[in-house]
Parts: sequence; C-alpha cells; structure tokens
Amino acid sequence: MIGAALPAVAVSEQRRDSEMARQQFDREFSAQISVLKSHNCPKTIIRNLEKKRPQVIARAVGMTFFGSKRVFFCPVIPASQLSIPEQMLMVRNDNVPGCTFISPSNITDEIDVPQEPYFIFSVDDGSKTLGWTPQQAERMFSKQTRRRGLNCIEAIGFCCVSDVLSRFNIDAIASRVRRTKIPFLWILGREPRLGADKVNASDIRWGIPSCNTLVI
Repeated sequence: MIGAALPAVAVSEQRRDSEMARQQFDREFSAQISVLKSHNCPKTIIRNLEKKRPQVIARAVGMTFFGSKRVFFCPVIPASQLSIPEQMLMVRNDNVPGCTFISPSNITDEIDVPQEPYFIFSVDDGSKTLGWTPQQAERMFSKQTRRRGLNCIEAIGFCCVSDVLSRFNIDAIASRVRRTKIPFLWILGREPRLGADKVNASDIRWGIPSCNTLVI
C-alpha cells in the first residue's frame, strides 16, 4: 500500500546501506584531499574543499552511480584560485609533474561554474568514447539527463585524483582555446601535458570524460 510503513528490518537495512555508503564516500574524500596535499596544493584551497565534505558526502549518498569507470566525485580548483600552469604541476605521472603548452588567457569555458573550489559528481572517464570527435560527444551528452563534458580545469582536477592518463588521453570539451580548438591532456614520454586540437579531431587514444551537471 502506498505510504505504508516499511518493516523494521527493511528500515534497518536501508540505514546500514546508507551508512556504509557514507563511510565509503568519506574515505574517498579523504583520499582525494591526501593526493592534493601530497602534490603541494595550497593549504587555503584544501581548507575550502574540506568545508564541503558534509555536503559532498550527503549528495553522493543520495545519487545513483552507473558503470564501474565512474568516480563518485572530484575536486575542482578554479583558475582564479590557482593558475592552470600551477594546477598542471599537480598532475603527476609517477613523480613527473605536468606542464601546459597553451596560454591560459586563450582558454574560455562553454559553461558557468563557481569561482570558488567545488566538486563535480559521477565522473565518467570517457573510455566508451574512445575515437569520438568532441562534436559527437556533445550531441550524445545533450540527449542525456543532467550530463555534460568537463571543462579544462575539471579535466585537470580529474587527472590529479585518478589514473585516467595512464590508460588514455582526454578531451575537455566544455572549454575552447581561441574559440576553435578543444583543450586536451595527454602524456608524452613520461610528462603529462595540456594542449589543444580542432573540435572535429578524433583519435582512438583519446576519450571524452563527462559528469553530472550538479556542482557543489
């Protein structure tokens, strides 16, 4: 019957599952913060991200995640808080820091995002989009509920706390470079790099990560 109370056992199981999820997300949050600390992220930014822990975990508990390749949430640092070249130094391949080969002043976003450190959710690594053009991915995401590609700083943040670049390169399709190109991250030799290519370019070694449109 609609509105009928759940049996006590069912309520207990729901609470247990919710608490287990909360503990898992709390551990993941701590692990991501530890990575940022080890990569010399400024303490002020760490403190601002830490303040969002309760909100991020509560939101993650209430979300449904599909696919084994999704990261539950990911910290993002706006370029106004820490420059793109400085953030690329936190992208590591083993102990090799990253660098940028494009001018940050030429990068613009196609989406509105907070001007303070924030988190994105349900980040898909893009493994199912290998070989796609950015235009193909944009069309697909536009047909999905609350789904979009990452912008440049979100892609950098994702690479900071995940191993995605050890498997394939990624495009940041929610940003543009001089309006006509897409920023991307890749590894050359052992060095992570930020570059750009045409919006209609595709390569089987490149994937296009995406996330939920919600940010906190």
